[in-house]
Amino acid sequence: MANFLRRTPPKKQNVETITSENTVDILSSEFKLNKEKVSSILRSVGINLEAQNPVGELELYREVIASKIGDRSRFLNPDEAYIAELDEQLRSFDEIYIDTAPIIQKDWFLHFVTNAESILKRRKKKLIILEKTLEELHGLKDNQEKDKEVRIRSTIRPDLIRFLAKRGLVRIGDTGSQGIADDHLVQLFTQIGSKRNLLLITQDRGLSERIVRLSAELEKKEAEQEELPWFRRLFSRKSEETDTTHRMVVCKLVEEGKLKRCYICPECNESYYDDLHDCEGMVLCGRCYLNLKEQEAKQEAVNKKQREAELQAEEERQKRMEAEEARLEYERSRDTVENRLRTKRGKVFHISLIVLLALLLILLILLLVL
Repeated sequence: MANFLRRTPPKKQNVETITSENTVDILSSEFKLNKEKVSSILRSVGINLEAQNPVGELELYREVIASKIGDRSRFLNPDEAYIAELDEQLRSFDEIYIDTAPIIQKDWFLHFVTNAESILKRRKKKLIILEKTLEELHGLKDNQEKDKEVRIRSTIRPDLIRFLAKRGLVRIGDTGSQGIADDHLVQLFTQIGSKRNLLLITQDRGLSERIVRLSAELEKKEAEQEELPWFRRLFSRKSEETDTTHRMVVCKLVEEGKLKRCYICPECNESYYDDLHDCEGMVLCGRCYLNLKEQEAKQEAVNKKQREAELQAEEERQKRMEAEEARLEYERSRDTVENRLRTKRGKVFHISLIVLLALLLILLILLLVL
């Protein structure tokens, strides 16, 4: 019992480690660089290899070296079906904005940029990153409150962004306003959201909800506008037909840089993420959809019982009407027989009376003759 009650300190989780020499050997072999070059690249971003290093940090080291030497081939998805799907997702947007968080969220930004590169070139599109975003990255790289990976990615991403800008894949957007990038994005989307198809990639759920609600408000305002005269509709028909079903879409990056769209349920007013579909941003969530289906099923059951009750009542009413009709028919037939009997009795009575009178007359005549 004493052993049972004795508290034992929690065991520390064993972290698998690798020596610095083996780390450099592995990276040097993978990237075909000499060991000194590998060590120099890692030191340039503040990574000083110790005698023992966590094996889990190898992916971060690979990410750093790939970004520094411009070799992102390891992040390319070989699945052609996914590339075609990504092309279908991006082709309808005029401008694609990327917020700060997805840029430093693991290696997802590298996956997304690498997979989208050929699409952006073919479609002649660019990713737009605000100057405010670069300023936020600059502030994060020296922020000791952030973890090591965030600081390192905040250090290497600006160089990658400038490299992509030189290749024509990224455009640095001028904020032109004070305050945080989120507020500027909302203001910018308010101004151009009714004219262009916009995609915002952000991990910020609050910002995502603001943009989705803004999109719904703009769509509602457009629907409430007065109908154009016939001559204006004639000249504006072409542009209306080429318009897409959505104007502003917000997505976040997930594993392998794939896109998940933010939706808001109009029933419970909660946001959720799902696949990117060509539809409005206000869509019922799965829970509310099931609740709605359950309510519809219950209402259908109530309606069915009500219809059955009404049908039963109608059948009973028909039976009563048939019974009443039969009774009336019986009464009519019975009344007819009695009338016939009464008529016959009357005729017999009249004939008998006539015969009696005739006999009396004959008797009277005989008496007079005699």
